[in-house]
Amino acid sequence: MVPSGNDGGFVSPTLQPDGTVSRVQPEHRSGTVEEARSIAARKNAISDVGGIDEKDLDDYRTTLARAAEVAEPPSGPLEECLASDEAGKPGGRVLNRHFWCQRNTIHGEVLFNGKKEGEFTVQYRAAAVANPFTRQVHYFLHGDDYDTEGTFSAWSRLSIKIECVVLTAGCSVDRGAVVMDIGDWDDGEWLNWNISSDEGVATQQPEKVLRNIFTGTGHAVDDFGRGVELTSTTRPGIRCDSASYFPGAEKACTFTDVIPRLNYRYGQGYDEVVTHIKTAHENPSATDPKKVDKVVPGRWDGYPTSPGLHRVPYAGTTWQSNRNAKDRACRPLTGTPGQQCDEFPFAVTKEGAGLGDGNFSVKYVNGSQNGLAGIELRIYLSWDRILYEETPADGVLDEFWVKAG
Repeated sequence: MVPSGNDGGFVSPTLQPDGTVSRVQPEHRSGTVEEARSIAARKNAISDVGGIDEKDLDDYRTTLARAAEVAEPPSGPLEECLASDEAGKPGGRVLNRHFWCQRNTIHGEVLFNGKKEGEFTVQYRAAAVANPFTRQVHYFLHGDDYDTEGTFSAWSRLSIKIECVVLTAGCSVDRGAVVMDIGDWDDGEWLNWNISSDEGVATQQPEKVLRNIFTGTGHAVDDFGRGVELTSTTRPGIRCDSASYFPGAEKACTFTDVIPRLNYRYGQGYDEVVTHIKTAHENPSATDPKKVDKVVPGRWDGYPTSPGLHRVPYAGTTWQSNRNAKDRACRPLTGTPGQQCDEFPFAVTKEGAGLGDGNFSVKYVNGSQNGLAGIELRIYLSWDRILYEETPADGVLDEFWVKAG
């Protein structure tokens, strides 16, 4: 593969003396949560969510959904995303579970008998919005500048398309290749493709989860009619579902190359809860109930340093078991008026007190603070679209971590 200015852009293999083009095989990815976690960690792609409210959530969802109508990415998330160094690296940057971006180059060249006869570059910005209300991902590409040498000129033809690769079940794109002169790719308009996920082919129930991977490919032709294939090592992973338990957003897509994390920060009105969770993770032996070698899961310490948490339905069987076990653990403790007995891991996780392994903590905290922290958790689960995890048919559907402090 011919190197480009930044790995991850569209680049061309070398045109061989016999006129053939060497093929570049796409990377393989299984699409599991474990693999996505590994990829996200290498990219330092972390969905760091905390201190949000329901109006923030509703406004942001509306902004993202409008991208399909106006045919360009929302400027606020785009600017924030592109400002990161990660946006210029292989894979681009996952800003959060619903927004991805990249800035890079499209690069092609022709070598004949060992001599470079022509090359071109097109600098571009790209963004993708995982729709919070439909099973679609909207991809946008904007050419910013170009350069040509030798047998490539501004009138040489360049075509680019977005397609599903490796994990393709139920995945389709509404538009084929866009073909323009190289000199027209910086005309200032956003090009867009809509990637759709067909719930009808999903075997997993009831959320009808499908995971897919998309990438950009292309073709360029120099002024002598010699074609060059273009490939990209950038392959964002997406997950679309039809989970009916998200009110007003029963269908949606998210990006999978990201590690979901709830950030409980001090100064948000629930400091006592933050301290409780922080102690449970950093000094579990000091927490109740007492247990030798206690390890409380869900800890985030710059990287997942313990097993993740998995969501279960509110007021369901596991939730009730967690609440019953929590109540038993709280009885020997003493609270004061206005306090509530807080638990971690949360009752809405499979790792709660009802799991029976003793790796949990309970503590009396201010009741109002506990209520605010509970609201934050509920909003977070919706914001990052954390799926239920009691009876997954295709392995782990979702997991998340908590940073306290």
